[in-house]
Amino acid sequence: MVVLCNQIGRLWLLGLCRSGRQSRFSPVSDIRLLGPEELPLCQRLESDREWATDEAKWRLMFETGEVYAVDAADGDGLAGCVVVTRYGDSLADVGMMLVASRYGRQGLGTRLMEHALEAAGDRVVELTATRFGRPVYERLGFRPTGSLTITMGPLAGAAGSSAVRVATPDDHAALLDLDAEVTGADRGKALTALLARAERTVVTDGGFALAWNAGPHRVIGPVVASSEEAARELILAAAHGADRDVRIDLLDAYPGLRPWLARLGPTEGPAALPTMVYGADRHPGDRGRYVAPILISMG
Repeated sequence: MVVLCNQIGRLWLLGLCRSGRQSRFSPVSDIRLLGPEELPLCQRLESDREWATDEAKWRLMFETGEVYAVDAADGDGLAGCVVVTRYGDSLADVGMMLVASRYGRQGLGTRLMEHALEAAGDRVVELTATRFGRPVYERLGFRPTGSLTITMGPLAGAAGSSAVRVATPDDHAALLDLDAEVTGADRGKALTALLARAERTVVTDGGFALAWNAGPHRVIGPVVASSEEAARELILAAAHGADRDVRIDLLDAYPGLRPWLARLGPTEGPAALPTMVYGADRHPGDRGRYVAPILISMG
């Protein structure tokens, strides 16, 4: 049934793209796969939309996912891009859906999303939407599932507790297994790449947290925890020794974490962002233990 719904949805999308208003773009074949040497073009596009940009984040996405784009017709950089990260055969995340401001409202975002869904195949597709993007994604068949709150600021970490310790390479296999159980997908490639970058990885019974540097922030994510108390201990242990403000994107697993973090220093963004799924009624796995994603764009 899910496969049939996916096929129907994608046929509908294709019809939408063909029947829409005139665009200055050529057919979908103009969408191409970018190489890592083209990373600066993506950063330019992100800056055009007044989003904060960071090279480390983009390098991770290029290494673990696929970055698709359309070249600008005026020859000045990219008109738009989207990132697809496939996790095994069951799940894909879509992020960094960006259209240059001068090419807005011409159907390019819809065409890029249709291409992303084709690249995802029969996998369940996840994304985190902006307030403006949500209506578009709902028309394409995505369902809202919850919210994500961006939290940034100073956080005095703790060295650990009797229950939390710094991970060693011997812990990595169990960490990957736990992540697969919670997210319902094999994210081994992405997590292995992230473990190699991590400034600090901490584990506890039934949980873990990674902390890594991305521009001005020490990103804490992903975080998996079996309880709110365990999540607090993991977050503090992951933040220990940070030489910059932390960023943690909180999902809905433990709502009490938001006011707790706010009391410690980090502040929330202006509004929670909707999480959405395509091809299923809900996210796979046991998301009640999924505290924070790798990145908004990677799930």
